[in-house]
Order: sequence, then structure tokens, then C-alpha cells
Amino acid sequence: MNASRIVTEENMNSKNMVKGVFLAFCIIGMLVLPAAAAPISHTANGNGTKIDQGLADDLASNRVQYRLQEFDMHVTRANSVISILNKYSIDTTHMQSTLNTISSKRSSLETAMTNKDQESVKAINGELKTLREQLMTDMKESVKAHRAAAKSSATGKTGATTPVQP
Repeated sequence: MNASRIVTEENMNSKNMVKGVFLAFCIIGMLVLPAAAAPISHTANGNGTKIDQGLADDLASNRVQYRLQEFDMHVTRANSVISILNKYSIDTTHMQSTLNTISSKRSSLETAMTNKDQESVKAINGELKTLREQLMTDMKESVKAHRAAAKSSATGKTGATTPVQP
């Protein structure tokens, strides 16, 4: 009788253990599933807590401010290079025209960034990239034409070549 009672108690303990494990899984599922089913928010940090809207707005404003400062810095640098090239009588007409087109994109960029219109920002950045490449090409062609003119002028006057400073 003792042996049958031990076997019965072991069976009951095993059944209770299975029930306990099942219950634990159910409780865990009830806790985890609502969080897993919740939509992912763009304002959530890695811990799942929402970022304060004021903080998000300040960070976005900061990004716009520094992107526009970067834009202005590039325009200032290009103007500086154009001034230097003008000093050496290099034709900068095409460069200035391209730079004017670049400068005219600033307000569109600012508006798109302020309105958080990512598609417009992407399109404007694509246009700016193309325009910067055009500006660099214009600069190279103008300097190259100036060198060629200086070289032909130097060889035509004396019959000997005079080195031209790059």
C-alpha cells in the first residue's frame, strides 16, 4: 500500500508541475503579447518608453539649424573660391550661375526640413548633389581653359615655354 501511495503522489506532483508550467507560460504570454502586438512608435527609444514630444521637436529643430549652417558654409566656400579665381582673371561665369542656382535651393530645403517632408528633402539633396558636381566641373574647366590660354600665350610671345603656376 505504501508503494502505491508513493506512485500516486508522484503522479499527482508531476501533473501539478505540468499545470504550474502551463500556467506560468500563460501568465508570461499575457504580459508579453500586448507589448509585442503594440505598434512601433517612431518616438520610442530602445527601452520602449516614448520620448517627450518637446525633446523630439528640439532635436528636429537642431538638425534643421545645423543642416542649413552646413549649406551656408558650402556656399561661402564656393564664393571664396570664385573670388580667388576672379583675382587671377579666370572666367567664373558658369560657376557663378551654378552657385546662384544652388543658393536658390536653400529656402526649399529649409521648408521641406521644417515640414518633415522627407521625400522633398531627398529630392532637393539629389538636386544639390548634381549642382555641386556641376560646380566642380565648371571650376575644373575654367582653370583648365585658363592654363591652356596662358600656355599658348607664353609660347606664342617668346617661342619658349614658360612654366605656369598651378
